[in-house]
Amino acid sequence: MTIRVSARRFVWLSVIFAMIVAVVLSEFSLGVMEKYQRKTTLDFGDVKRLHEMGWGGYLKENLSIQVTDGYGGKVQWTNNAAGFRSDREFTPEPRPGVLRILSLGDSFTAGYRVGQHETFSALQEQLINQEYGQAEVMVAEISDPANALYYLDQFGLRLKPHIVLLGITLGNDISQTYVTLDPQGRYILTLEDGKVHLENTHKLPISIRKLASHQIPPEYLVSRSPGERFVGEISRWIKRRRLLRRFFQEQEAITTGGNWQHPGLFDETDGLGMFTNPPPPEIVEAYARLCRALEAFSLICRQHRIIFAVQIFPQRYQVQPGDWDKAAAQYGLKKSRFDLMAPNRRIGACCREHGITYLDPTAAMAQWYAKSRQNMYYPRGDMHMNRIGHSVFFACSRPAFSQLVQAGLKLVEGSNPKAHRISPGAGLP
Repeated sequence: MTIRVSARRFVWLSVIFAMIVAVVLSEFSLGVMEKYQRKTTLDFGDVKRLHEMGWGGYLKENLSIQVTDGYGGKVQWTNNAAGFRSDREFTPEPRPGVLRILSLGDSFTAGYRVGQHETFSALQEQLINQEYGQAEVMVAEISDPANALYYLDQFGLRLKPHIVLLGITLGNDISQTYVTLDPQGRYILTLEDGKVHLENTHKLPISIRKLASHQIPPEYLVSRSPGERFVGEISRWIKRRRLLRRFFQEQEAITTGGNWQHPGLFDETDGLGMFTNPPPPEIVEAYARLCRALEAFSLICRQHRIIFAVQIFPQRYQVQPGDWDKAAAQYGLKKSRFDLMAPNRRIGACCREHGITYLDPTAAMAQWYAKSRQNMYYPRGDMHMNRIGHSVFFACSRPAFSQLVQAGLKLVEGSNPKAHRISPGAGLP
């Protein structure tokens, strides 16, 4: 009997050991494959420069490559000679009868991992050309609203657009503006007597990662015992194993710093701090700085007879309720202390105060998701909209965008710019 029990135990131990070895080898192999793919597969970082701006913002000039689509495939990415994401070249000034829209924003506006003609910007241009007349949407990636203001001063105004469209990603754009317009930040913005003065200090901005000490206060979080925190970390570790990711498609919201137990107030990815209710003083100041940047945009554009408008990109957990449930559970959030529409209302109030047109399809996108149940964002908690998300964003903001276009066409009718086509391969002068 003793020999049988020992033999059975040996068999079970051998099976368990073999399974552990198989899992370890699988994890190692998948890790090697991922590193190889990262080295050999082009991504969003390959389409942009690191620091210096050009006509296309931070986008590289003369680029035509295939980048990952986030699902194992590839999509086309093309930047023209000036650096705008477009298949065609633009004249230095708009041609007669052509509506020119300068679309500024971060990776959402640029079309992170989305095909060349599937971004909301491409769909907007197609709509105008099909229903209203000739149009060109010039897409420039400028990281955040404060950088966009500097870009407008250095490049944008010289393009003589009829409409300037600024995209705001709820979360990181607010955090980044808080940093760049900090007294120790990159820009000093002064508004006085209707005049705008923007000074580039050329300082490296305070890194958002250095704001890690600014955490969401404990009163916004559910109290967890050490045992619950330990179990949560083990669960998170298991779900993040490469071998099991296909079974645990976490959608709640990824965090920049990876600190799930102590979520950051200024985390540039999940943006949770911007939804606190009531907001801590730092968040109130972040919204104030953003509003000041929007006011400056409005003043400059009015002085140059340009229509200025804001379009809001919602966070995934605003429009997909299941993602919010997972985020609240993962981060240990008290749902009653968060207001998922607070950023929209605050930005909307700022825009109304300064007479700024704004496009906010958040509620409409949530209604679309409730009916379709189709995921509009990339897997594993990525905060970027996928191809479906871009299409839905376009469809839900279309009514307001159409009104904006009609207003822009009135400017086109009253303008007669002298334009000269630039030769292929040349940047804008």
